[in-house]
Amino acid sequence: MTAIAVAAAVASLTGCSSAGSAPDGQPPALPTSTPTPVATAFSTEVPQQAATIPPVRRAPAPTRIVVDHDGISAPVRPEGVDRTGAMGLPPDPATAGWYRFGAAPSSSEGSVVLAAHVDAVGYGIGPFARLRDVPRGTTVTLTDAAGTDTRWRIDSVSMLEKQGLPWGDVFRGDGPRRLVLVTCGGRFDTGTGHYESNLVVTAAPI
Repeated sequence: MTAIAVAAAVASLTGCSSAGSAPDGQPPALPTSTPTPVATAFSTEVPQQAATIPPVRRAPAPTRIVVDHDGISAPVRPEGVDRTGAMGLPPDPATAGWYRFGAAPSSSEGSVVLAAHVDAVGYGIGPFARLRDVPRGTTVTLTDAAGTDTRWRIDSVSMLEKQGLPWGDVFRGDGPRRLVLVTCGGRFDTGTGHYESNLVVTAAPI
């Protein structure tokens, strides 16, 4: 994947709309009120560039993710790059997006990237909000469009500040095969309408 394509994909992962935050800066366990709309779901601090998009991978796309912790499960749909140059995300946090210009579950190398909003106006809180408490060693199962399951073991769960996060590594198209799950987290900045951090979960194939 080109550096420009990575930059374009990164933009959507740097801001999530919010349904509110708990005193510790984390999303509440359940929505307790109607979310307050924000001006934009995406950060304006990340440069957006026009890009020549690499070809779509022809391997079967993932259709569902199941994490063996706290009932985390979600359908998955392919997402590309939207008209603003950001990676598209499903508007409903209950659905995860798969970056279709990157690796697929059956690929022999590279990062399979799945991302979802932690919460969103009109929808409430999604299952990826519970990833913050997933222990290392937890099993993740991806089912693809061919009905094939691939299994992964979580090896890291990191809450990282958005600025300076190594996105080129997150979206890496070569190197060891792995799964990367991304959502927003940390403290919610009411001034900007964005969470200040991203939760990044990595898993290795079993």
